[in-house]
Amino acid sequence: MHITDSAIVRAQIQKESYGFGTFVATRVAEVQSKSNLNEWKDSDECVIDLSKFKNYNKVIAVTSRILNVKKIRSLKGILLRLEPDILKEAEQFWIRKHLFTILYISHMHNIDHAGVDVTLCKLQTKFWVPSARKVIRAVKRKCVTCRRLDYKVEGQCMGQVATERITPCPAFYHTAKDIFGPFQIRDNVKKRTTGKAYGVIFNCMVTRAVYIDVVDGYDTHSFLKTFRRFTAVHGYPATVHSDLGSQLVSASKELQIAINNWNMSDISEFGTKRGLKWIFNRSADAAWQNVSESLIKSVKRSLAMIIGSTLMTYSDLQTIFFEIANLMNERPIGLKPGMDLELGTYLCPNDLLLGRASNHAPCGPWKDSFNTKRRLDYIQNVVNTFWRKWHRDYFPTLIVRQKWHTDKRNLQSGDIVLIQDTLGLDLGFTI
Repeated sequence: MHITDSAIVRAQIQKESYGFGTFVATRVAEVQSKSNLNEWKDSDECVIDLSKFKNYNKVIAVTSRILNVKKIRSLKGILLRLEPDILKEAEQFWIRKHLFTILYISHMHNIDHAGVDVTLCKLQTKFWVPSARKVIRAVKRKCVTCRRLDYKVEGQCMGQVATERITPCPAFYHTAKDIFGPFQIRDNVKKRTTGKAYGVIFNCMVTRAVYIDVVDGYDTHSFLKTFRRFTAVHGYPATVHSDLGSQLVSASKELQIAINNWNMSDISEFGTKRGLKWIFNRSADAAWQNVSESLIKSVKRSLAMIIGSTLMTYSDLQTIFFEIANLMNERPIGLKPGMDLELGTYLCPNDLLLGRASNHAPCGPWKDSFNTKRRLDYIQNVVNTFWRKWHRDYFPTLIVRQKWHTDKRNLQSGDIVLIQDTLGLDLGFTI
């Protein structure tokens, strides 16, 4: 491709040379003999065909390298390291392109394959796109992963919300816990040696923040090691709500065998000196008492997209769990601001845990001040802003039932049903 800074020159090159004077005709004829006429473009035209890209990160990287070439006026700019400033400049270059809008929305959707409202909330933290819902729905409708994972299962009437969930308190003050798995893992040194590990999720019943970690065995000692890691990061909760051991293993034969390794009295006594009270749910049939169930479904969905059937090491699995927890802490909770700019950005658990929605490096401007009182006021303002949004956007959703309003007939012997497996990948017939 050849670029000229003059539309007149470009037009002359793409015409026959006999129509010009001798001076111009000679030079036009020489250019035409050594190049293809369709290869000449004006400098203000875009040299990147966006329709050939299907990956957001790739188009930003390519654009950044071209901008580096332009800055130093040398092709050596292609080899320069991509810095955050040049990546941001490349992104701003494409903001007004329609194809880029679709590409960026696809990029946001592919991070977690969440719903329309979740993707819209994350999109509006950076850009305001007209008719964004329509574009997001089109992207989600064409997403093969979403079509494969979005199965609807049988549901019943929603139960009453626990009192702990509607009382403002610090993060993880009231915590629900559940264990899921097992997962096959391989040894770091002996690659052919495999073992089993389990996932454990701790979620704040008020802010819906989550902490996900690995348990290397289904016994009391292994669980308490993981629980100590959780308390080292987030402190001891006042209450921990959990299913009884017999309920935790109701869907797994392997866990039924391991239940004898649990000592429920040791778990109950652990943390008592630090003000911790362990509360066991009364019934396995009351799934709403353990608010971890829906979050575990999201975790398994993410695992199905990220690792599938890949055999991971312990550290690999733990890293993936931490990153999934961060994605879940970025998700919107409660009402979404939607089209009203005055409501500001969406509310998410990270707003309280990190002081911002994303784990990306925060951008300023920041005021340089050594006044400790001013810094304390700033931190307190972050907390107060979260709770104002919590009362405005999340609390009303706990009062009004959003779904499962009516009772349905329970399944009975002889019904023909479809069974969904733990990862939501396959369906099978059974009677």
